[in-house]
Amino acid sequence: MAKLVFEYPFMAKEYELKKEKILIGRQNTNDITIPDYKYFKNLPEITQKLYLNSLTKVSRIHARIIKKDDGWYIEDFGTSGLGSQYGTYVNMARLEVKKPYKLVNNDEVQFGPIKCKFIEE
Repeated sequence: MAKLVFEYPFMAKEYELKKEKILIGRQNTNDITIPDYKYFKNLPEITQKLYLNSLTKVSRIHARIIKKDDGWYIEDFGTSGLGSQYGTYVNMARLEVKKPYKLVNNDEVQFGPIKCKFIEE
């Protein structure tokens, strides 16, 4: 089982990667939304405003994760498929646009300024 683990009040603690292609970004049609609107809407308005600047640096469609025979891969995708404005990072290294990067257990993944861990058990 693979998952992304977040530590923000506007996200669930973890998101299991259950599909072969997973879209991540602000748009509510993504498989994983940042923020997760069911948590974000329950935060006090002042708390929402504190996070707003960071969250606007996550593209509507920011990145995608793909399951291949030999493991999980992530790529910076962007809303129009030309890459996200603020980048997708793995272990602080910015990914090239639409160039899949193989994830390994405990990789730190970052969508713009929002960080999480990739865990594979």
